[in-house]
Amino acid sequence: MHVDQKSVNSQTHRITYTHIKTGGPRICFMFSGLGYTYEKPLLYYVTMLMIKHGIDVVHIHYTYPKELMTKSTDEIAGVMMQDIDLVLQDVLSHDDYKNIIFAGKSIGTIPLIQRMMKDDAYKDAVMLLLTPLLTRSELFESLLESTHKGLIAIGTRDHYYTEAVHQLKTNKMNIAVIENADHSLDVLYSPAESLRALETVLNGIEQLL
Repeated sequence: MHVDQKSVNSQTHRITYTHIKTGGPRICFMFSGLGYTYEKPLLYYVTMLMIKHGIDVVHIHYTYPKELMTKSTDEIAGVMMQDIDLVLQDVLSHDDYKNIIFAGKSIGTIPLIQRMMKDDAYKDAVMLLLTPLLTRSELFESLLESTHKGLIAIGTRDHYYTEAVHQLKTNKMNIAVIENADHSLDVLYSPAESLRALETVLNGIEQLL
């Protein structure tokens, strides 16, 4: 395994990313939340799971002000894709990967749902949507139209949770609803239940790999 720290430049700033190379033919691009970074439990263990299966991983290190969340869903997707596209182009121009997986957490699911899942170039990609912002109607409606293979994981105490999430289950898209879990997929004051929640999500992902 080899780890590269790289960067790409836009007209206004630099975007850094970490490329973990296992030598395998598959790659997982990961999009963190605003405060939920790659060192936090969920994304850390998803990364470990990918490495276990010989899947390369790219962590994109973007930073945005909290005020971005006050923008429309489409505006957020547009801002984030300016950074994400640069990294995708840089990585995919140097390596010929046979399969692509996308994993997004919270705000990181917005460009996945509103852009990547609507792009024919990624129609066969596996989509891992970890605590998506389902109360944003545009995201929910886009997911209703999706035919992607993947997993949606969300807790019932997440402020973005809606019971309508079960409408999104299809032959290809699985749903993992974690009882009493919050937006970090933690069960408050219960470490054991939080670990079981993490195990549930990891098992759901592993079935797709």
